[in-house]
Amino acid sequence: MLKQENTLDIAFASSNEVDLDEHFGSCHQLTLYRLSPDSSQFIESIKFNSTPGHNQQKISDRLTALRNCFAVYCLACGNPVRQQLLAQGTRVVIHPHSEAIDNLITKIQCNWPGKIALRESKQRNKKQDDDYFKKLADSEWD
Repeated sequence: MLKQENTLDIAFASSNEVDLDEHFGSCHQLTLYRLSPDSSQFIESIKFNSTPGHNQQKISDRLTALRNCFAVYCLACGNPVRQQLLAQGTRVVIHPHSEAIDNLITKIQCNWPGKIALRESKQRNKKQDDDYFKKLADSEWD
């Protein structure tokens, strides 16, 4: 599916495709939408086997599923996994309670992040530059 300008792909940790109601690492599925300021389009739900405990393959599967997403909404996410998501360009939004995905989509659209889609595109393009991380490592650090 071709991504259009001024859109954001957002994922929701869900047990039922209707509600944001799960922890990132143990979610049964990630429900993905493509949002613009005035429309939303369901993309897909990616289902996962629910295995208890910490398992790197389980996390890797979820990270791969979100490789093109701007953000993931969940009830909780451990800091090491959050850092991995941020490193691949996916923001983590910890929501304090279960809520209908439709309500969250409306809230995102009412508070549309302006130029975030453009900034995201520029950031992804910079990261594709072969020298990006070398330039970053060689730059001044505070």
